[in-house]
Amino acid sequence: MSHTNNPLSNTQRKLRKLKTQPLLFVKDSQAYLKTIKTAYATWARFGSFLLILLTSLLVVVYYSLIASPRYVSQAIFVVEQANGQEVTLGGLASLGATSPSSKDAYIIIAFIESRELAERLDTKLQLQKHYALTEWDWFSRLIQNATAEEYLAYYQAHTTLSYDERAGILTLEVQTFSPDYSQQIAQQILVESEAFINQLGVKMVNNQMNYAKLEVSRAHATFLQQQTALVLFQDTNKLFNPEQQSGALVQVINQLESSLVILESELKILLSFMQKNASEVVTKQNNINALKAQLLEEQARLTTDDASSLNKINSAFQEVKLNTELALQLYKNALVGLESTRVEAYQKLKHLLIIQSAKVAQEASYPKRLYSIFTWFVSLLIMYLLAKLIMAIIKEHAE
Repeated sequence: MSHTNNPLSNTQRKLRKLKTQPLLFVKDSQAYLKTIKTAYATWARFGSFLLILLTSLLVVVYYSLIASPRYVSQAIFVVEQANGQEVTLGGLASLGATSPSSKDAYIIIAFIESRELAERLDTKLQLQKHYALTEWDWFSRLIQNATAEEYLAYYQAHTTLSYDERAGILTLEVQTFSPDYSQQIAQQILVESEAFINQLGVKMVNNQMNYAKLEVSRAHATFLQQQTALVLFQDTNKLFNPEQQSGALVQVINQLESSLVILESELKILLSFMQKNASEVVTKQNNINALKAQLLEEQARLTTDDASSLNKINSAFQEVKLNTELALQLYKNALVGLESTRVEAYQKLKHLLIIQSAKVAQEASYPKRLYSIFTWFVSLLIMYLLAKLIMAIIKEHAE
């Protein structure tokens, strides 16, 4: 009996393959091949853009669900001198010049941003520990065991200061992860800043006062020295005031000369009608001789080559007296200068005037979620377009 082999149809072969090798059946199908080809073409054209979309989705998830909120406490203050006056520069001096109030403001800004204040805040309020708590998200918090430089950079990034030069107003903003803690840090910064600016003022005042007091002490010592020299001169020469003594001696000499002139006139009258040996003439002549002797003696006391003469003593006395009076005047001026320095130093003292004290934030100011999402998406899109442009240029040149 002959037996004939009937060949299988195309449909039967496919059904048989589906039963025995279903995976190979699908891979060999035209639909699968077209799907794979379309997928490859789509990925080649839009795959990189899908990465942009995926990254944007991750950004949305982070800012919507993960990012830790940060609260801002704001304080507004100014730095003022005690007298409330400011020197205004005119003309060319005002071009590019910095006013005293601006200098004070920039000094305060430098202090608030300094490592010294950051370390004080950490010592008193454990600020670094707060920044590094693990309950905040990884991207927002400070890394554990951060170095001093890393902590300072993080602190400066979360503590901002703005200065209005026209009004001289400083605005402080402190960011932390707790509204109460932000207020506490802002208040402590104001306390430390006021202590710092007062310390600078007090140090300057003390330096000026110490110099003024030193000048007073020096002038007083000089005056006492000159006064001692004056008393010693008076004791040595047995004269309280040689100037007055000289004046009195001049008056005596003048009186003697006047009396001598009178006696000589009377003697001439007597000689006109009497003999030289007459008793009255002799008496008158004796009186004249006595006055002349007295006059020469008094004149010798007033002016001679001897160092003990009254005119030389008076000259030396005038020098000692002048030095004493000059030392006294310098001492008086030093006392006046001390008082003036005291007043001026007080007027130069600076104070921190609080316009708005730090308040507790009612809602989180950072991160700005919608703004950040939009910024990230735009940035990624720009980078994508730039990359596509660069690839197209490279491909064009390669061809």
